[in-house]
Amino acid sequence: MDSASATNDNFDTAKRQQILDGARRCFLEMGFDAASMNDIVRAAGVSKGTVYAYFPSKEKLFEAMVYVDRRQSVEQIVVIEHEDGPIEEVLSELGMRMASQFTSHDQLAYSRMVMSVAGRFPAVGHSFFEAGPAFALARIGAYLKRKMDDGTLHQADSELCAMQFIELVQCGIFKPKLFSATDLFKHRSIEEVVKKA
Repeated sequence: MDSASATNDNFDTAKRQQILDGARRCFLEMGFDAASMNDIVRAAGVSKGTVYAYFPSKEKLFEAMVYVDRRQSVEQIVVIEHEDGPIEEVLSELGMRMASQFTSHDQLAYSRMVMSVAGRFPAVGHSFFEAGPAFALARIGAYLKRKMDDGTLHQADSELCAMQFIELVQCGIFKPKLFSATDLFKHRSIEEVVKKA
């Protein structure tokens, strides 16, 4: 690749990121339906033609943003640290990071926004699930499989075990917050929930 092509690729990547950053601000502030392409153009500081050159519609822009954001977030959070350490410690550290992320203000807002759109635009829900939960499931499942293979854990369906672990670390803390119904449940700390998981 010549230097001119590399420069153009970097410019394209930077411009695409600039659009995604502007769109993120708009979508999180206004919601998907209320945010218009004009709002996104203003927030991104680019022309409408530039936005459409990268994304043919608001739905495709939202889908791309969801995928990029979820993947970046999950790659940072679902990290198996000290893999050779005691499995209880590894899973506790992982569970604490995951549960804290699940219940953060931004994550709750993001989840609500995706849920409100996914019925009309299934590709958005698919992008969210593929980049986030499915990626986390694969990474945790692979770790559990290695622990089954080395005899640390009994042989089982590693994917199902990973799925259950993910559900357990958010059990009773994510959905009450997601649906603003914390008054209907006994408060449990993240530490308590993760320890039980």
